[in-house]
Amino acid sequence: RAITVRLTAADTMAAVINFLSVDAQLPLDEGGEVNFKSSAGFKKAPATLEPAFDGAVTAYDVVVPKGTTHVSVGATSFAASVKINGTPGNMLSVDIRNGAAVSIVLEKPAGEKVNEYVLTPRISDSAGETTEVKFEKPPVPTADAAPHTHSHGGVPCTADHSQDAHGHSHDGGKTQCTEDHGHGHGHGEK
Repeated sequence: RAITVRLTAADTMAAVINFLSVDAQLPLDEGGEVNFKSSAGFKKAPATLEPAFDGAVTAYDVVVPKGTTHVSVGATSFAASVKINGTPGNMLSVDIRNGAAVSIVLEKPAGEKVNEYVLTPRISDSAGETTEVKFEKPPVPTADAAPHTHSHGGVPCTADHSQDAHGHSHDGGKTQCTEDHGHGHGHGEK
């Protein structure tokens, strides 16, 4: 005899956001940018969700202080994958200067939308309390960036492999190593 079990939505874990965090991001200087690749940092301020967060509620106003250009959104679901404004992952800085709402889509399985949350930015008239967030060092232009580095057996490699036809060597380029060290990274080396 066969037994048939039918699961309903009530029998499975609901695909909801279990944790939601939103912060305001303001440029360090008025008229400046909040750009993680080229700015020296930004000012961070609390944002207020209205109504207060509840995973069953899918629409919120996000009240941020005047001068806010971006919001940092962190969303976690224990039951589904997360996309913020179409970007996979559970954290994203979103430019809100155009006034558009922020969309948080939950997918289960990936590509199949099972829930959506909408955060509508609302700029308040008050400046709010801010904290400066400075990057440790200024960004390095691509032309000046350090070359790709790797290690051999956990020891950083200082050899110049730029002239190697393929792979790498352990003797300054005199002979090519064909041993699999388990650290290949898609450059044809083993």
